[in-house]
Amino acid sequence: MLNIIAKLFVSLTICMSTVFALSVDDVKMFVEKGAALCEEKGNKVCFDAFNDPNGGFIKGELYMFAYKFDGVAQSHGANPSIAGRNLFKLKDASGVLLIQALINVAKEKGNGWLDYKWSHPQTKKITPKTSYIMKLEGDYFIGAGMYK
Repeated sequence: MLNIIAKLFVSLTICMSTVFALSVDDVKMFVEKGAALCEEKGNKVCFDAFNDPNGGFIKGELYMFAYKFDGVAQSHGANPSIAGRNLFKLKDASGVLLIQALINVAKEKGNGWLDYKWSHPQTKKITPKTSYIMKLEGDYFIGAGMYK
């Protein structure tokens, strides 16, 4: 009986890790959904939804973030308390000025991907991450990312 329970647990664990696995398409669709909400309801409403655990934009390690082009965080699903803080000079683990690099993607391309190194919330190890960015109306952009 114990052997059956152990096998069932292993099977469930494998299934759960597969269910929560992210792809670049998942991230891109997530950001596009957020951009559609911002276009429909306005930036203030969507930024509030991005910070709300029940707003549909926080799903495990996948969460939305929003910044103004001056570097001030508007929302951050993983850490809503940073909203209002200027993170223009924030660096990733390699010394890249992360928020400035994200701003450049939004300004120069309108949307696109940025690779960087960030502390993984579960392992606490510096891990390669990629984020998809979309420019919004005005001087704002939103994005979400996944660990590689």
